[in-house]
Amino acid sequence: MTISNTALPAAEPAPDPRHDVDLAQVMFRRADVESRRAAMYAEQAEQERAGGLSGLERRARERDAVISTVVLVQASVEAFINWAHIRAANTVDSMRFMKRAKEVTASAAILNPRAEAFAWSESENAFFTELTKWRNFLGHSSPTSRDWLRDLLVERGEVPEGASDSQIMDLLTAPLAARFVDTARSLMARAAGATGTGAPFSHGAWHAPDELVEPLMEDPAELRSLLRVVLRRTIGTRSLSLPADELSRELDRQRAGRTGLWVQWKPGRRRRPGRWTIMRERRSST
Repeated sequence: MTISNTALPAAEPAPDPRHDVDLAQVMFRRADVESRRAAMYAEQAEQERAGGLSGLERRARERDAVISTVVLVQASVEAFINWAHIRAANTVDSMRFMKRAKEVTASAAILNPRAEAFAWSESENAFFTELTKWRNFLGHSSPTSRDWLRDLLVERGEVPEGASDSQIMDLLTAPLAARFVDTARSLMARAAGATGTGAPFSHGAWHAPDELVEPLMEDPAELRSLLRVVLRRTIGTRSLSLPADELSRELDRQRAGRTGLWVQWKPGRRRRPGRWTIMRERRSST
């Protein structure tokens, strides 16, 4: 259903003075930034693979940024919908996201009664379903939440029957993040026209250039420099342990014959897990 691009003035219900903060804009802006960071990491991973390296560390950063994007997009859409209900003084007797999304039709009629009747399109409802299932998959440990997304992806032919959680996680790429952000921006702008309340995404939903600069502790060169300082000042020990994903690029540099710190895998003992260590001096290469 198409609505008028111009929202007609409406006599809104008097807003409850206790509820005057709409967080949708903040969360959407952060989702937009994370989506752009995902694209940056994906490009870096591709450049590393083209140079004969694995690109695994950059791919891990891309996936992290996509996860942040999905969670923030869902939160921003839900906040936008809830804000419409608050402005309309429309009490929805359900905390379920899909139910509250459907009730936007009623809130739009209250807020802008002279505008054409509003309803979510079939594709928008499908996006709500997909977004919710991804959010539950990422945010809940229940097998049911994981199976709901798996079934949807199998039905759409994106993963094979019986796909593992890891295979599903492989779908978390920069293009998915960009699609989620763009879709959310479009449907919320459309809903804002119907409610006459204005889209939070159209006011200050920008990103500053420095928000896309890689944080110091995620920059491999800076990380290696810091580790050298730490190792030089470490007294009485010969190694420093770090998570494996932070060391994967260092391993790539060693395989490429570049100077770097020396990384070694130390097997666990007595049922303890093994660990990666960075050595002061080379004992063996892995």
